[in-house]
Amino acid sequence: MGNNLGTKEMKKRFLTTLFCAGAFASALVLTSCGGGGSESDGGGSSSKASYTKSPKNEFLGDMVNIASEYSAKFKANEEECKEARQKNNDKYGGSDKGEENYAKLNTKYKEQGKKIMEEANAAIAKEKAALIGKTLPVDFDAATGFAISDCKVKDVSNYVQPRTNAITLSFTYKVKSTDANILKNLCSLDFPIAYDFVDASGNALTEHGRQPVSFSNDRLKQLRNGETVEKEGWVSLEPGMANFAKVKFVKND
Repeated sequence: MGNNLGTKEMKKRFLTTLFCAGAFASALVLTSCGGGGSESDGGGSSSKASYTKSPKNEFLGDMVNIASEYSAKFKANEEECKEARQKNNDKYGGSDKGEENYAKLNTKYKEQGKKIMEEANAAIAKEKAALIGKTLPVDFDAATGFAISDCKVKDVSNYVQPRTNAITLSFTYKVKSTDANILKNLCSLDFPIAYDFVDASGNALTEHGRQPVSFSNDRLKQLRNGETVEKEGWVSLEPGMANFAKVKFVKND
């Protein structure tokens, strides 16, 4: 009898771990961002989801709010799932009834997560259509020895960055340098410059911090020939990005 209960408890723990991993993978799609405004009010598990709505950003449109809204919905679904599992465990433990209920909960919250995911993807696709190719303001310090120009949104995806769970915006920009000393001493994979996404006062807006820029041997050859090189960067739409004003390039000390 004891061995049988032990086996059931181990099985229950394994299923719980498996389900948690699945729910967490679904939740790792969007990040919470925000400023001031109203809260969301949805049905089902979304009824517990709340987020602070920000005004549309001049350059990023409503993408920050989309990230905030669906992050809140994923989180609410996950929390509701945890509560339901705990109640089931408290009442039935590792019994047959408990495992039966657990299977039903598994199906319910996976379906809710799938629906939230579909809604999020539709909202992202609709909003990013207006962002692709949009120009992003650039500022660069003359001390870098580089000139940065033609910075534009390339894409917006729901690729998950480690720990940030963010919608990711990728962008392209052009780099040129006429500083002979810098070009002479540059080596492949050097990181001479870096960029931040900042607000109007120059304050960094993302948790991932300043991103360094490297150059491959082919790109170095182009730079030394006086050519303009196109590079690609990325930023996760983290809290605060509703206040985005420009991409600032600085010397990478």
